Amino acid sequence: MLFRTTLFVTVIIFISGCSNISVLNPKGAQASSELNLFYLSLALMSIVLLVVFTLFTRFLIKYRERPGQENDFPTQIEGDKKLEITWIILPIIILFILAIPTFATTYQLDNEVESIDKPLEINVTGKQFSWVFYYPEFDISLENEVTLPVNRSVVFNLQSEDVIHSFWIPQLAGKKDVLPHKENQLTVTPGETGTFDGKCAEFCGTSHAFMTFKTTVIDQEAFKEWTNVADKQED
Repeated sequence: MLFRTTLFVTVIIFISGCSNISVLNPKGAQASSELNLFYLSLALMSIVLLVVFTLFTRFLIKYRERPGQENDFPTQIEGDKKLEITWIILPIIILFILAIPTFATTYQLDNEVESIDKPLEINVTGKQFSWVFYYPEFDISLENEVTLPVNRSVVFNLQSEDVIHSFWIPQLAGKKDVLPHKENQLTVTPGETGTFDGKCAEFCGTSHAFMTFKTTVIDQEAFKEWTNVADKQED
């Protein structure tokens, strides 16, 4: 029974990570910034866990009951003020170490569009259950696929036609809510060419799982040619 339970849990852990969407393999500036925050959080949490488990193991060994001590009662001692102050101050310091870069990065990503000179703008409309991408500069419209130039900042203007959605290209940037009657903006700067998966990260109805799109990043010269070809096809 124990073997089967262990095997079941192990299989569940492994298959839960089976996905072609990888947030740990960023291909854009914004996704890289978010991954750095993740690593910082992981490092700080690892330090806390290491200290806790080290002290736990030490106390478990040092103060364990030994043969002949079955009826002994430990001597009651007063608290150590230095230790009490330490374990109050240290968590506060750790929180500040994590909070400062988190706030700075979040603010930078939220206001990045204001500092970009001549970005490529794409209007995105989320609806049950598809994505529509419109390039106002070229009068090009696509459904469930978007093409971007590498090393150029792109501003997605996000709106919903019906319910709340969440726009997410994990390898390029974080999630952004797509709301009805309100426009949100998301900045993406692809750093490598390739094809990346995008999806709706907010449950939006019965076919939510099929609300995906393909993001193709090509070099800037190829993007100019693509816009010319796509524009002619639209006509």
